Amino acid sequence: MADRAELIKKIDQLPPKYIGKIFDFISYLQQEAKSGNNNEIAAYQAMAADIEREQEASEWCNSYFGPACNK
Repeated sequence: MADRAELIKKIDQLPPKYIGKIFDFISYLQQEAKSGNNNEIAAYQAMAADIEREQEASEWCNSYFGPACNK
């Protein structure tokens, strides 16, 4: 995996006309990351809404770690 210094060096070696494309690609990557995060959040929300699954998870945790105190 390339480190930041190497990436910056490669960017600096490009002709100036490609800087706009670099910004476009960075925007694309940021949208991909945001979309991935939103998908993960939606999946966790769906899991949390599944009462039966949450109950099973709670029972498993309680049997493995002991009951949690609800104060």
